[in-house]
Amino acid sequence: MEKRGFWKTIYEYSKKYQRNLVTAVLFSLLTGIAVAVQPLIIKYIVDDGIQNTAVEPDMRIKIAVFYCLIYVGVCIFRMSMWAIGYRNMLQGLEGFLFRIRSEFFDHIQTLCMRFYDHTSSGELFNYIMGSPTANLKNFLQQFSMNVPYQTVALVISLSAMLSYDWLLTIVMLLIVIVSILLNHHSRKKIKKLSGDLLQSESEASKYIGDVLHGSRAIKMYAIEDDIYTNFEKYMSTLKNKGVSLSFTQWVENAKPEFTQNFGTALIYFVGAFSCIYRGLTVGELVAFVSSMGIILNSLNLWFNVNLIRSNAEAGLERITTVLNIQTTTPEKTEHLRDIEIEKEKAKRNQTPCIAFHDVSFGYDNRKILEHFNCKMEYNHSYGLVGASGSGKSTITKLIMRLYEVESGEIKIHNRNIKDFSLHDLRKSIGIVPQDPFMFQGSIIENIRIACPQAGMLEIMKAMETARVHEFVNELPNGWNTIVGEDGYGISGGQKQRIAIARAILGKPDILIFDEATSALDNVSEKYIQSAMEELMKTHTVIMIAHRLTTVKNVDEIFVFDQGKIVQRGNFNELSQREGLFQDMLNMNAEDE
Repeated sequence: MEKRGFWKTIYEYSKKYQRNLVTAVLFSLLTGIAVAVQPLIIKYIVDDGIQNTAVEPDMRIKIAVFYCLIYVGVCIFRMSMWAIGYRNMLQGLEGFLFRIRSEFFDHIQTLCMRFYDHTSSGELFNYIMGSPTANLKNFLQQFSMNVPYQTVALVISLSAMLSYDWLLTIVMLLIVIVSILLNHHSRKKIKKLSGDLLQSESEASKYIGDVLHGSRAIKMYAIEDDIYTNFEKYMSTLKNKGVSLSFTQWVENAKPEFTQNFGTALIYFVGAFSCIYRGLTVGELVAFVSSMGIILNSLNLWFNVNLIRSNAEAGLERITTVLNIQTTTPEKTEHLRDIEIEKEKAKRNQTPCIAFHDVSFGYDNRKILEHFNCKMEYNHSYGLVGASGSGKSTITKLIMRLYEVESGEIKIHNRNIKDFSLHDLRKSIGIVPQDPFMFQGSIIENIRIACPQAGMLEIMKAMETARVHEFVNELPNGWNTIVGEDGYGISGGQKQRIAIARAILGKPDILIFDEATSALDNVSEKYIQSAMEELMKTHTVIMIAHRLTTVKNVDEIFVFDQGKIVQRGNFNELSQREGLFQDMLNMNAEDE
């Protein structure tokens, strides 16, 4: 998304709903005509009816009734026009919000993990459903409906006022000029305070999101008091800035309000003088004051909209800042390769399934891999072992393009992974992470998420392979048992077996097990090990393991140390050879 101004951005997102918004504006203008005409009728009720001594009382009452009926008719017309315009405005406005929320949500899905490393889910939720979009909605609602009718009402009222008395009109225009100058100064002050409040709200949302996500950890470590203290600090900051913004808005609104009240008193004084000495009729003065009320109301609305716009600009600026972030894993738009065709060609040519060529990569300022090289063959199994931070999990993230390499290239099926769409690449890889995420829903829904179109027979087979059915049958509702947020209600081992079934169901070519058996008891581990060994015959399997017995039966083990493979071989070879693997094996034996 290119950087655009406030109005251009609004226009781009509302193009699809222009018909609704134009209709809303047109009917708002018709409403404005009716609003302006209503007080003008008062002149005729007073001058031609009530005070018209040239005709009989019965005729005066008939004239008054006639104009009163016209007044009611204009009122009905005004309300009808407003209702039609308001409905169209709502359709256009909700469409606008739908589009900006959808594009924002879609955009953040395309961003790589570097973005998520520095941005919390609570902060992103606030962008979509919090103050930024709420401020935009408030501004656009006021602008599309109130500004048009108030503008046309102001023009008609001002024209009528000029026809009544030029002196009163000049006094009224002086009041308007002073009010405009005060509002211009207010807008700058409100925009700054609004931006500060949104920043504090974003930080608070980020903190609250993390706290709610980690509620179980908070209880386990008994840090509720510390968490509450920090929460109070965030809320106190929000409270103080919210009070400051709201009170400042009131003060800034009070300035033109006082000016207008002082001006109204001045208008009455000049009006009284004009009625006594300059021949102004009472009906004209009443109509003038009523029309002036419309103009002052219009100004108040414009001033309010102007202040609301400051909030909306601050919110839209935060949204567009995220929309302008470019992913570090961009997809090619043309010449994408079909991953199935390339796989068959690579197998025929006996090229490796996965190959790292001179790859360098780091997180922020921390280098992990430097000039890394590695090859993995089809239908072979590989164990990746080493200390935490040595690069084991990093290479699996790079294979899936969750992060982009800094230099070098990674090939799958003898093609650079950038030659495949991200969807096809990641669908061809099944991963079972150390702490698999469980979505709110039933167990079967959590498994089916990898392949929504899968039939029950396929799901049952995946569940059987992963030994899910062994614990599912003991649950009250079987596979329809609802799993709480992030797997609440089931054990860590059960979560991992669900994740294994999920990975199998996607029918990937490559399977990655990242400490997949770390949370399993000995019996469950035995079953899963058996299932994984079965999968090794038909898949390229990568196992990241801390427990070395997990990789006992893989074809080849890579021993990592500080981003380099320092040893490689099968379990028996490495266990007999002096080096890091043997040291790790001895440490494992001591731990057990």
